[in-house]
Amino acid sequence: MGVDDGAFRPTRDTKQNALLVAVLCRDLQVSQVELGKIQVDGGDANDVLLSLLEKMRFDAVMLSGISFGGFNVVDIAALSAASRHPVMAITGDNPDNQSVRNALRGHFGDWKHRWRKVRAAGRIYSYKPLDSEPPLYFEVRGASPAMARRWIAGTAKISRLPEPVRVARIIAGGLSELVRITVP
Repeated sequence: MGVDDGAFRPTRDTKQNALLVAVLCRDLQVSQVELGKIQVDGGDANDVLLSLLEKMRFDAVMLSGISFGGFNVVDIAALSAASRHPVMAITGDNPDNQSVRNALRGHFGDWKHRWRKVRAAGRIYSYKPLDSEPPLYFEVRGASPAMARRWIAGTAKISRLPEPVRVARIIAGGLSELVRITVP
């Protein structure tokens, strides 16, 4: 399963939500899509993800990074434990956790709580699924790094990004242009 978020335009007048898309692939073909919404810079990403996961049967979760909707940080260790499945946070760029820490510290009163989630993700690994493209970076909970590499290799066929995450990104991007989600 792949997960990504849609675009959002935060304003000072209202709280914004972002679309969260979970795509289940079987043999690299889309078999199920679930939609949710998370608060931009909120703290509900784990709960929303769990509600989406409950609707699907899957082997592992591949997240497009560790935070969605700005700094709505996912605790991948807690998500893996609650779902009883491996969770990987995958990015195309090597995460600069010092910059993330500084941004959290400068903008959020609960920055220490959010930072603990980043730290709980564990070690950052790199892997190059396609020789012709740069490496991916990932953190994994609930499986070994070697197993995560096998899942990435088995699903990164069109680009270096695993197909479930790539499709989730395309759907989230397209739908977020059509739908603006606000919180009353």
